[in-house]
Amino acid sequence: MNNLIILAGFSAFLFNLALTFGLGAKEIFESREHSITVSLLQLSIMFITIFVSWIIFTFALSPLGLGFFQYFFLFPLTVFLTFGMESLSSLLIPGYMRQNRMFSFYTSYSGLILTGLLLTMYIANTAVDALVLSFCFSFGAFFAILLLRMIKLRGENEKIPSIFSGQPLLLMSMALLSLVFSSIAYILLLRPLSF
Repeated sequence: MNNLIILAGFSAFLFNLALTFGLGAKEIFESREHSITVSLLQLSIMFITIFVSWIIFTFALSPLGLGFFQYFFLFPLTVFLTFGMESLSSLLIPGYMRQNRMFSFYTSYSGLILTGLLLTMYIANTAVDALVLSFCFSFGAFFAILLLRMIKLRGENEKIPSIFSGQPLLLMSMALLSLVFSSIAYILLLRPLSF
């Protein structure tokens, strides 16, 4: 149980580091506003895709003994699964494909799904670990997006120097968030809480 709590905290906080390196950052920087419902739906698709991809990689690709070449299948696999999940969502929710979605499945959600999958494959030892990691990676991305939206909104309503307005403010905010959150993740990993 303690191990799962550490994994949850670690993955929820560490994923902001991936956002800082530009994965998914372009969509957050754009001026158009996205519906929270669409964001939640896409992040739910992200959660399912990471977990299902981990299952396929662990139980189908790894036993084939392809070595390093199995990693070349990860990007097409995540794109295919994401497309399938979004197509299913469009059948269940009329007009979903026409909505202003935050991420595109063509890029595996700007690399967020692929990054989450690679970290999950590296850290997870069991299916429960993979489930916790994939959920918390998605939650961490959603949490970071909400924070950045609030910072962007605050920056538009406050008087700040013009040199910092817009994308520079968001870039600095992402960098600071990532420093704080990766520090918390590092502390959780090295000094786990005792229960």
